[in-house]
Amino acid sequence: MSVRSLLLCSLCLPLVAQEPKTIAYPQRDLLSPFRTPKDAYPPQEELFRLLRIMENLADDPRSAKHFDAEGREVVDDPRWQQASADVARLDLNAGMLAQIVRLNRHAPDRATAFYAAFRVLKPAEVIELIEHIPGEPERKLREKAFPRALEFLRKNLARRFGDLPKDQRDALVAALPEPGSPAVKAQGIVRAPIDADTLHSMRVIPFLQMLDLDEAIDQAQALWFLREVFALRGDLALMWLEPALPRVRQLLLSPSESVRKEAIGLFQTIGPSDLKAPPTDPRELVDWADQASKAIFPPIRNLNDTIVQLHPSPERDAVAAAGIEALQTSAIGDPYRGQIDGGQWITGFRVGRVPDALKPLAIPVKAVVTMVNGIAITDGPGLLKAVRSQLELGKHPRTLFVEYVLDGKPHAIEYRVQ
Repeated sequence: MSVRSLLLCSLCLPLVAQEPKTIAYPQRDLLSPFRTPKDAYPPQEELFRLLRIMENLADDPRSAKHFDAEGREVVDDPRWQQASADVARLDLNAGMLAQIVRLNRHAPDRATAFYAAFRVLKPAEVIELIEHIPGEPERKLREKAFPRALEFLRKNLARRFGDLPKDQRDALVAALPEPGSPAVKAQGIVRAPIDADTLHSMRVIPFLQMLDLDEAIDQAQALWFLREVFALRGDLALMWLEPALPRVRQLLLSPSESVRKEAIGLFQTIGPSDLKAPPTDPRELVDWADQASKAIFPPIRNLNDTIVQLHPSPERDAVAAAGIEALQTSAIGDPYRGQIDGGQWITGFRVGRVPDALKPLAIPVKAVVTMVNGIAITDGPGLLKAVRSQLELGKHPRTLFVEYVLDGKPHAIEYRVQ
């Protein structure tokens, strides 16, 4: 970084220090940083004896190691190979390992349990154990677990149903509960799996909560790990990241160069393919990050033509201004009275054209707006008055439930003003 950039960053840092830390996920649980294990939870003696042989050889910098096709670390040493074969004949239970990493006050036992997590056979259970890493109070244990976790996720997190051999796909489909059964409803299953479905998911909230910590090394590690996960699965960023974006923006102006670097990397990962290089001027960097995040978090989101979310932004302000101008003069439509299917008479405001500035609202041409939150509409000014009166109620998020008729049939669209 240039001397000029360092100077600008130093000017911005006092502002960052005064700004309250944004907490995206305040509710803490056993996966959140950091647990305080207090129990004496004795592991299985023979199993952990073998696991420690494997762990010690794996941690020896002189050992030749590689990761196999499943993302599991393998040590090229006959002693490790023999211990691994012996472990495979014992009961390596994911639930038991979870209990140890959560509750056991003896750090070496927790370290061995984290190491053993990557020997568990079911990938979904390994991923659940990976979710425990942020809650581990010993940094050196977290630092050992992170790289192994990432290698495993690179091989498994992006796998899809279509990647499985046909016999495995058939077995999974055969194991599904009967359509319409209580088990199907309880599991939230709405259809049979398709080739594009991912096999596994991951709860990244504990890693996002690491951004709330005060140590720069913890912030940088969390940003690095999240960046790698989101590169594998952009849908996980879509699911979890948005509430934490204000915190990531704060970290763009961290006094730590490594934190700033990783924060920039995260925005580059979620940004569009044509995203410009990050500016060196810290005062421009936050604006750059906002543009990057709009690729997956646009301020106006048409979810399915029946729900539209409008988030605070210049884009939302532009839509509001265009709508006010159009409705004050009824420039986009006219009052309407007519019959719909079944002979019922309706009155409302008929949309004659939709300017480009209003297309994000997803109201089609020829739609006759009849109600806004139960308030009857007769013309453009009346529609504007109804919208304003409902937005002034002050509840957040504010909701406008707009009913309209199109081609003689009733429809509705819900606007969620955040």
